[in-house]
Amino acid sequence: MRPILTQTVPALETPSQELRDAAKATGGNRAAHDRMLSDWPCMTTIELSQPPAAPPVPSELTVCAWNMERCKRVEDSATLLRAAGADVVLATEVDMGMARSGQRHTTRDLAAALGMGFIYGTEFVELGSGDPFETAEFADIPNTHGLHGNAILSRFPLRAPCLIPLDDGGLWYVSTPKNDGQHRVGGRMAMAAQIDTAQGPLTLAAAHFESESDPSLRADQARRLIEGLERQYGAGKAVIGGDLNTNWLADGTRTAAEIIADPAAVEPAFTHFAEARFDWRGSMTPGFTTRCPPGRAARYPLMILDWLMVRDVAPFGPRIWPAVSSAGLYLSDHEMLSTRVIA
Repeated sequence: MRPILTQTVPALETPSQELRDAAKATGGNRAAHDRMLSDWPCMTTIELSQPPAAPPVPSELTVCAWNMERCKRVEDSATLLRAAGADVVLATEVDMGMARSGQRHTTRDLAAALGMGFIYGTEFVELGSGDPFETAEFADIPNTHGLHGNAILSRFPLRAPCLIPLDDGGLWYVSTPKNDGQHRVGGRMAMAAQIDTAQGPLTLAAAHFESESDPSLRADQARRLIEGLERQYGAGKAVIGGDLNTNWLADGTRTAAEIIADPAAVEPAFTHFAEARFDWRGSMTPGFTTRCPPGRAARYPLMILDWLMVRDVAPFGPRIWPAVSSAGLYLSDHEMLSTRVIA
């Protein structure tokens, strides 16, 4: 199992175009993949930038969880997060130096727009342009860095940040499961840290489970996430948010309220969460969390892939925010979740 990463740097060192081109040539080779995992600094460190100002320690705060689908519209995304009153953002699928998202360090730019600090970790080094739609548009534009990852943004200082691997990596390099041009070095992971609150430290985690998986694999990733969090921070107050890719829940036979009431009937990951005292019923409002991208065939039924769950804190006011800008522009294929918590 890959180790938990705790070494922070002010800026990630990214692999050169030459290294990424060489990686393409050894696609399918497990040993080559694992050497890159250990040798490329962006795969062994996490980027940390503390907020420019430290507000008073909170007794209540708003936590948002959002799969940002690359974060292609930084400023519009910041506007939506401000409307939600976000104090903490548990962000998944955010790019750094990808042509499809304007070559931006989207987490850094989003944090700057919100006056927040952040931690960012690499889930994948992308060796191509992205999915087939992105490849059709950006195949002729080289990526400046090629990173895709997860992040936590916060108005409050982030303590003891870490990256928790959720698998051994290599699936998207050794076997490329969708065979759609998404050729990648890395594996699924969660970003985690603590913030200080009026009642003591609060652990935060932004998790992204494997999309090409089944309930058994997702249960294993839930177990690894919980074990990693408790190894780093203990079993106290915590909020987990992210895209758990719970696609087997979308069988068209249950309402969103029924799915949220008992996801463990289909997804045993939630048995692990419940045994670790995590609960989602007060931090989730009934509703589906996916959105059909424009210009693509609609996929129904819509799904509940995204979750917010808490342990030993009181949530209230959960909400689903449509992932569109004030001008009606599409932001992501996942809606944004928020909840207030008494910390």
